[in-house]
Amino acid sequence: MQLVDMLSVLLVAVLIVEALIFLIVRYFRQEFQWLITRNDEQPEFDRALVEKYINGSFDPLLGWVRKPNTRGIDKGRYGEVGYSINELGSRNLECLGEKESQVVIASVGDSYTFCRQVEDSETWQALLSTKTQSHVLNFGVGNYGLDQALLRYNQLKLPATTKIVIMGVVPETICRVHSYWKHYFEFGNILAFKPRYRLLGDELVLSENVMKTDKDFYNLADKLPDIQALDGFYRKKFRSQQFRFPYLYSLLRNPMRNFLLLFYLLRRKLIRLLKLSNVTVENAPFSVIMKYNILYSHSMYRQPDQCKLLKAIILKFKQDAESRGHKPVLLLMPQLLDLELIEEQCIPYEHFYREMTSHLDVIDITRSIMARTFAEFYAEDSYGGHFSAKGNDFLSNEIMTYLQESCPDLMPDKRKRAMESQP
Repeated sequence: MQLVDMLSVLLVAVLIVEALIFLIVRYFRQEFQWLITRNDEQPEFDRALVEKYINGSFDPLLGWVRKPNTRGIDKGRYGEVGYSINELGSRNLECLGEKESQVVIASVGDSYTFCRQVEDSETWQALLSTKTQSHVLNFGVGNYGLDQALLRYNQLKLPATTKIVIMGVVPETICRVHSYWKHYFEFGNILAFKPRYRLLGDELVLSENVMKTDKDFYNLADKLPDIQALDGFYRKKFRSQQFRFPYLYSLLRNPMRNFLLLFYLLRRKLIRLLKLSNVTVENAPFSVIMKYNILYSHSMYRQPDQCKLLKAIILKFKQDAESRGHKPVLLLMPQLLDLELIEEQCIPYEHFYREMTSHLDVIDITRSIMARTFAEFYAEDSYGGHFSAKGNDFLSNEIMTYLQESCPDLMPDKRKRAMESQP
C-alpha cells in the first residue's frame, strides 16, 4: 500500500505541475507570441490587420516590400526614426540629388541594407554616396532573405548607369532562405508568407508565394499541407518548441530556453506591477529568442545540405547580375548578437563565405569589426542590434576600401577622382 500511496502522491504532483504550466503558458501567451500552443497551428487572421497589411506592404511575388512614394516611422533606441521611399522604391538620400546619371551602385538585401535605427542621411548608402560622389540606391527590405532580395533585384528597372549591385545580408539569411511561412521560424509572424527556392538535384526551383490576394489568407486550412511540406522549420523548430499536452514534457524538451523565457516573463510582470520596468527588462524575453535564433543559424552553417541551397542562390545572384551587365558583390553584415555569441575567434559562417570568394567578390566585415570595440557601432535593439550612424560610417569606409582596391574602373572618371582623394 505504501508504494501505491507514493505513486498516487506523485501522480497528483505531476497533475498539479501540468496544470500550473498550462495556466502559466496560457497567461503569458496573450502578450508573448513565442510561447506557441496547438492554437497556433492554424491562427485566425484579423480582417482589419490583413487589410492594413495588403494596403501597406503586401506583395504577391515577394511577400512584402517597401512601396514607392511612402514614408514611415521606426522606433529607434533614442526615439523615433523617420524614413522615406522614393518613386523607384529606394530609400531616399538627402546628401545628393536624385538624378539618374548619378546612379552607379544599387543595393538590395535585408534590414541591415535598409538601415533600421537611423535617419535617411545616416544610412551606409548615403554616406557611401558622399564618399564616391555617386548615387547609391537602397532597396533593402526588413526581414528579407537572400532569396527575396534576389527576386526583388530581378524585378527592379535600374538606371542604365548602374554598374555594381551589392547584395547585403546578415548571416541569419541561411535560415531565411529555407523559410516559406515565417511563423514557423519566427513564431507569431503570421502574415509573413514568402516565396522560397528549393533544390531538385542541382536545379533551383522557385516555389511561389502561396498568398496571392487577401482571400487566400482566409483559406489557410486548405493550404496548410503544402505550406508545411515546403517549410522544414515546421517540424524542426515549430513543432519541437510548441507547448502541448503533456505540458511538462513540452517544458523539458527545451529546458534552458523555456525556463529562461518563463523566468524573464515572470520577472517582467512583477517589475511592471512595481512600476519599475525599463527597456532591458521589457526586451529580456525576446532577447532570449533572438539569441537562440542566432545560435540556430550558426549551427546551419555546419550542415552541408543546408549550405547547399544558400550557395545555389548566391550563384544565381552572380549569374543574374552578370547577365544584366552588373558586377555582383556580396556584403555580409553580422548582427550584434552574432558578434556576442562568437567564441574564441571561431566564426561559424566564415568558412562558407570564404569559399564563396572563388565565385564572386565578398565583403565580410566580421573580423574587421571584431577588432574594434564593436558595441559602439550598433544601436542595440530587440532585433539583434542594427548598425548605428557610426556603424554605418564604418561600413561605408569598408565598402569604399573595396571599391578603391577592386573596381575603380567601374566608377566614372569624376567619381574615380573623388574616390582616390579619400583617405
